[in-house]
Amino acid sequence: MAATPLKRDQVAREDTWDLTPMYATDEEWHLRFTEACALPQEVSRFRGTLGNSAQTLAEALKHILEAFRTIEGLYVYAHLRQDQDLSDSTAVEMFEKAAALNSRLAAETSYMAPEILAVKPSTMASWLDTPDVKPYAIWLEEILRAGPHTLNASEEALLARASEVTRCFSGASGKLTNVEMPARLPEIETDDGRKQKLTNSNFIRILTEGTRGVRKAAFQGYYNELSGNTATLAALLEGQVKAHSFSAGARSFPSALAASLFNDRISTDVYDSLIVAVRRNLPTLHRYYDLKKRILKLASLGMHDLYTPIAGKSGRRYTFEEGVRLTLDAVSPLGTQYVDTLARGIENRWVDRYENAGKRSGAYSSGCYDSPPYMLLNFTGTLDSVFTLAHEAGHSMHSHYSRKNRSYQDSDYPIILAEVASITNEMLLFEHLSGTLSDRAELVGMLDHLVNSFRSTLFRQTMFAEFELLIHRHVEEGGILTPDYLNEQYFALVRAYHGDSFTWDDSDRLISTEWARVPHFYYNFYVYKYATGMAAAVAASEAVLGGKADAYSAFLGGGRSKPPLEQLMGIGVDLESPGPVNTAVARFARTTDALEEALGQKG
Repeated sequence: MAATPLKRDQVAREDTWDLTPMYATDEEWHLRFTEACALPQEVSRFRGTLGNSAQTLAEALKHILEAFRTIEGLYVYAHLRQDQDLSDSTAVEMFEKAAALNSRLAAETSYMAPEILAVKPSTMASWLDTPDVKPYAIWLEEILRAGPHTLNASEEALLARASEVTRCFSGASGKLTNVEMPARLPEIETDDGRKQKLTNSNFIRILTEGTRGVRKAAFQGYYNELSGNTATLAALLEGQVKAHSFSAGARSFPSALAASLFNDRISTDVYDSLIVAVRRNLPTLHRYYDLKKRILKLASLGMHDLYTPIAGKSGRRYTFEEGVRLTLDAVSPLGTQYVDTLARGIENRWVDRYENAGKRSGAYSSGCYDSPPYMLLNFTGTLDSVFTLAHEAGHSMHSHYSRKNRSYQDSDYPIILAEVASITNEMLLFEHLSGTLSDRAELVGMLDHLVNSFRSTLFRQTMFAEFELLIHRHVEEGGILTPDYLNEQYFALVRAYHGDSFTWDDSDRLISTEWARVPHFYYNFYVYKYATGMAAAVAASEAVLGGKADAYSAFLGGGRSKPPLEQLMGIGVDLESPGPVNTAVARFARTTDALEEALGQKG
């Protein structure tokens, strides 16, 4: 893990993911892509026939889904190739071509939903029980449920074509924040007098580990550069929000929020209730900030102190191999099959491990039905990066089990469930490490890390969710997302969520531009799922440790077999009640109490 990121061709092979299970070479990808270019036109031949008979419908769905499966593989390979080095023009071109082909397929199959919906309900009900159509029943029922929001064939084709345009907002934002802006980030002077260039990957690490002067220099250097890009980023974000609202309006949804929650079968009340519940519990978070201020012996905190551990700078570093071992030990309550599968996957290079020049920042799990569940990391050796490994492993194993146990059309689990498995792994890692620590300083560090996990996942993501709702409503009411408006609204939320332990001086005000570096604001109301995922994961991890691993394993393999809230009920989580959020906040409060006690601050 060099101070200056390596170029991609300098990275050791064993530290990169192995994409050859998908395509042996880029040349093979190009060959398969050329062949697949005929698929959109081929499946258009079923237009006008879907209502003829159950057998005709089944035959058409078989070919249409095979086309989507083929093109999805091309798309996923291209996006992984692009993300490993966003400055690689060859990979970028591959991704753009794959995305365009995917849009073409969507446009050419836009007749599908309207024709299915045109079948008389009693006829469709009888078809769903036939041997030919039954394998597609769950998938078809989702289309039938969306009937009131489905347009005619030509209108659906137009919206499908429009998606090729609207995805450019997110793409341009990613290029700016991951390629162009990092090239202009300044160098800062580290504690030992060396110069170190800021990057997206080392920024949070410096805020976590540097002395206060170094932290402040990094904070100011990063956000001063970011603030010089907010006019462009505000325009891109406004374009994306308008695209969300346009699509929602075209489909007769009352708002972009309602449209985004429809597929997960979640009401807007669940979203609103999350914000209300977390807002009600902000004093508990503020108590932690007050404790942090006292322990760090500061008159007030600055935003550059936000990531600073209460226990002080930790000299403990974990190799990637140590992180893997800790993760595997932590998830052992899930059974030997889970552990062995994950271990083999990591050994077989499911993971792209370290930062390199041009690589996408952050971390994610990705893949498709015919690929391994790949993980992109920027592993730095901190405890936080170990938890990120466990988190993404949770996503990947969820995908592995869902694809293993479900057919292609039923394997894609609803997004509302996506963060449950990942955060459950984090909670299991917390429990494992807590049971192995005997050193008081390490215990304090561990408790502080758990508190900050709640802070960043339950509270921070809810703040993001509130901001996302605010900007969508503003646009839907005819407002404009200017940089000044975005900065003002975001800063007001930051102040409310963080309280009076902070200075809120000119340096802190730089945080008002943080919205510009959050890619999730382009994801159409995704961030709230981290918060609900945290709430569900607290309950799920307790169930697993209480001997209910079998129910949890069934949940991992559920795919789209049942509505998401019903699947969560299977592991004892009712998101329509305030119970899960209240339980998570109570766990946060108990952990803060334990941290105060370990620090001798109780009472």
